[in-house]
Amino acid sequence: MCMHHLFHGGHNHTDAHHYAATTIHTPAPAVTTPCPQCHYPAQEDFVFCPHCGTELLTACPACHRAVHADWTHCAYCGADLLAGKPDISTPSH
Repeated sequence: MCMHHLFHGGHNHTDAHHYAATTIHTPAPAVTTPCPQCHYPAQEDFVFCPHCGTELLTACPACHRAVHADWTHCAYCGADLLAGKPDISTPSH
C-alpha cells in the first residue's frame, strides 16, 4: 500500500499530480526515403514504391537479407548483387 498520501493530507490517487507522471508511449513516425524513380516518400521498409511501383528492396542471393535494389554489393555479406544480372547499360546486337 502506498503511504505517500499520509504526507499530503490524506488525498487519494485520483488527483491531477498522479496522472501527470504517467507516460504515454506513442509510436515513432515512420522513416521515409524518396523513391529513386518518382521521388515519392516511401517508408524505408517498403519493397515497392506505392506511387510508381519501382522496386526499392530485394533479397541478397547469398544471405537472403533485404538490400536496396540499387546496391551493387550486399552490405551484410559482401556478395556481388550484379552477378548474373544482364548489363542494361550496353546495348546488345
